[in-house]
Amino acid sequence: MRIGIIGTGRIGSTLARILVAADHQVVLANARGPQSLTDLLAELGPKGGWGGWS
Repeated sequence: MRIGIIGTGRIGSTLARILVAADHQVVLANARGPQSLTDLLAELGPKGGWGGWS
């Protein structure tokens, strides 16, 4: 399943990790853009992605 998460603070990032571990695709969005998500996206691997605004 592909799931979108708005907000990547403690709750959003923890939820993303849990969902990726359960073999779901996760698309993240936050107000600060993809530059602030580099470490988290690297941790999530190919099942994690950024889907915010440019």
